Amino acid sequence: MNQKAEGPLSPINVIVLTVLVDMTGFGIIIPLIPFYAQRLGSSPFGIGVLLASFSVMQLIFSPLLGRVSDSRGRRPVLLFSILTSVGSFLLFTFAESFLMLLLSRLIAGLATEGAVAQAYVADITTEEERSKGIGMVGAATGVGFILGPVMGGLLSPYGLRAAGYAAVLLGVLNLVFVMFFLPEPERLRSAEEPRGLAESVSEVLDAVRAPLTGQVLTIFFVITLSFAAIPVIVPLLAIDFYGFTEVEMSYVFIFIGVVQVLLQGFAMSRLVSKLGEEKLIVFGPLLMLCGVLLMPLLRSLVFFGFSIVLVSVGVGLTNTSVPSFISLMSPPDKQGGVLGVTQSVGSVARIPGPLIGGVATELGGIGLPFYVSAFLLLIPFLLGCRVFRACTLRGLLEPPSSRRRFPGGVDRPFH
Repeated sequence: MNQKAEGPLSPINVIVLTVLVDMTGFGIIIPLIPFYAQRLGSSPFGIGVLLASFSVMQLIFSPLLGRVSDSRGRRPVLLFSILTSVGSFLLFTFAESFLMLLLSRLIAGLATEGAVAQAYVADITTEEERSKGIGMVGAATGVGFILGPVMGGLLSPYGLRAAGYAAVLLGVLNLVFVMFFLPEPERLRSAEEPRGLAESVSEVLDAVRAPLTGQVLTIFFVITLSFAAIPVIVPLLAIDFYGFTEVEMSYVFIFIGVVQVLLQGFAMSRLVSKLGEEKLIVFGPLLMLCGVLLMPLLRSLVFFGFSIVLVSVGVGLTNTSVPSFISLMSPPDKQGGVLGVTQSVGSVARIPGPLIGGVATELGGIGLPFYVSAFLLLIPFLLGCRVFRACTLRGLLEPPSSRRRFPGGVDRPFH
């Protein structure tokens, strides 16, 4: 079932490059949305609606399209997702009203490259290689989030449409690249027909209710919720404590991206081989908790940078180990649907995260949102300890090199 093609155009390299190009286009657009919305007369609430609409659509359609990829193939869904992204970039570029801009974000939310790319990696890797492959996808995402805003900034003197044209061009090139160079992976396809919208939402709820999967998804939800507040609360703290301007803050977020790339691209496979996903699910929330707690307590640029590293490494460990762990718990013909559920859970968490950070700052000052985040991060840390203990008691923890999946998914014995 695993494809072992070597060389620069091996399937794993092609899917990683596909994600990199896609996320670069995404990164070009995202920082410009508030400016575009203001130019069209939108209020701050309207900007919030624009940002939240994408996550709402991801919540609905990620499991659905993941399930379609299980039954109809990864490659067709990837092509559909990239084409959908191109359409959303075109609407963004030529938007003349708030409604048109909102429509572009709703259409962008239909695309689900991330979940399908992770499922593709699960198809072409062994269980021992899976975290490394998913880490490479995460590294490509991080690089895209670095390159995208840089490209958008360089193009901004030429107007917002110039950035839109660049995103469209990248999307078209990506579409052609996938058509010619990405093969459909050899795998066991699901015999079930794709489910409808109601069933896909029900699938999310079923996964959350499952004993082991539900705890792991809760960990992922709280981590994503806390990290979603970072773009709001960290700049406010940096401005208040250190007098940072937009330029210094851009360096901070580039630094976060670099840490993510180094972690997920180079260190993740070694960490998984030595510790296993189960331990990393514990360490990720703990590191992030320490980072957000130290940031407002120690007024020092050195400790500020150290706290940023802790937060970045913590979220990177979780964002790689959770999908890998859930993939190992799932049968081969359900990878797309299950990983789509995981992405939907993350999408839900990204909706209230920035709002909670902003409201907490208004109510209690710059330190309160960090203390709230630290308190919330106790939940995934404690749940991670429970997952680790449950795996130990059930005999699921073996060295990664000898670990094997339960028939029908590891989580089945827990139901």
